[in-house]
Amino acid sequence: MAQCAIQYVTRINPGADITAFKAQVQTSVNLWRKHGAEPTVWAVSAGEIGNWVFSVVFESFDAYGKCLDALGADPEFQKWQLDSTKSGLSTWVRSNLTRKVDMA
Repeated sequence: MAQCAIQYVTRINPGADITAFKAQVQTSVNLWRKHGAEPTVWAVSAGEIGNWVFSVVFESFDAYGKCLDALGADPEFQKWQLDSTKSGLSTWVRSNLTRKVDMA
């Protein structure tokens, strides 16, 4: 089983309320945790300064798929998606789905 990780990179919009943005991210963290994931949140300090990275590592693609299926079916998550889009607090930059490469 190969581990995989998902990353969502966002940028806080100019003039956005950082406290409201952090609350929005915390809600997302709580929803992912509800479905068995353990997200981490990173503020970029070099390179693309100002970006934030929400990432989750899974033991397998199967575990990732089960979590995403559960999130997609969760009315609370669906509401969070709509609310976060409407809020205008941040802009999506990119997403990455990665797989661990074992090096001998």
